[in-house]
Amino acid sequence: MKVTQAEINSFTEVLYAKYGFDFTCYEPQSLNRRVNRVLHVLGYNTIHDLWTDMLQKPSLVYKFMDEVSVGLTAMFRDPVMWSRLRSVLYNEFKSKQNLNIWIAGCSTGEEVYTLAIVLYEMGMLHQTRILATDMNHTALEVARSGVYHELKIVDYEKNYTEYNKFGTFSRYFKRNAPHVMMRPDLLSNTTFKYHNLVTDKIDQDFDLIFCRNVMIYFDADTKSKLVKNFHRNINDNGYLITGFFDSIFCEENQRLFNSELSGFRMFKKSPAMIINRTNLSA
Repeated sequence: MKVTQAEINSFTEVLYAKYGFDFTCYEPQSLNRRVNRVLHVLGYNTIHDLWTDMLQKPSLVYKFMDEVSVGLTAMFRDPVMWSRLRSVLYNEFKSKQNLNIWIAGCSTGEEVYTLAIVLYEMGMLHQTRILATDMNHTALEVARSGVYHELKIVDYEKNYTEYNKFGTFSRYFKRNAPHVMMRPDLLSNTTFKYHNLVTDKIDQDFDLIFCRNVMIYFDADTKSKLVKNFHRNINDNGYLITGFFDSIFCEENQRLFNSELSGFRMFKKSPAMIINRTNLSA
C-alpha cells in the first residue's frame, strides 16, 4: 500500500517533535520514494503500524533513519571523472605537503576507497588527510570495516579497469567468500565521522570537497545553503566536486565558483570570491 504525501508529512512532523529529526529539507518526491521503500524493507504496510512499533521500540527510529538516508554508491563510479581528477591532483596538488580532502556523505565508503587508491597509485596518499562523513551510522560502520559482497566487486573491478587499464584491482582486497575486505592501510590517513550536512558544521578547511549524488535529495534552499557552507570550507584555489545529477547552482551561488571543469562537475573556487571571503561569512 503506497503511503500518501499527507501521511508522510504528518509522520515526519511527529518524528521532528519527538526526536528532532528534520525532514523539511528533503525534496518531497524523493522523500516519498524513500519512505515507501523503507516501509517495504522493514516489513510494514502503513506508517501507522511503523509508528506504533517505534513507540514500543525506540531503536526502530534509528533503524528507520539509517534506511531512509542510505546512499547509492560504487567504487570508481564514473571512471572518466576519476581520470580527470587524477590530472587535477597531479597538476595542482602534487607538490602540496598537506592535502586535506572531505568526502561529505560518504555512505558505505566506496568513494573513500576509490580516492585512497587513486592517491596511493599517485604516491600522494601519505601527504593526504581524508575526512569521510555521513549521517547514517550503519553505513559508516560498513565503510570502516571495508567489507563488501564479492558480487559488487565484479562491477567495481570493471570500473577500475576503465580508469586504469594497466592496474590490478585485486591487489587492494582479500577474498573471504562471499565477501572481500579492502586493504586496511588504504585508510591509514582517513577519519570517519558522523555528521549531518544540514545541521552540523565542520570547522576545518579543505583543498577538495566531494559531495556527489547527495544534494539531489534536497530542496533548492537547502542546496544553496550547503554550497555556501562548502565554499567557506574550501581553501583558495580548491575544488567542490559534485555528482552528475546534482543541480546546485542557483543564480546567487554562481558567483561562488567558476564554471564546471570540462563537464566533470568539478567547480573551482572563484578568484573574485576569494578576495571577498570575509564579506561572504558575515
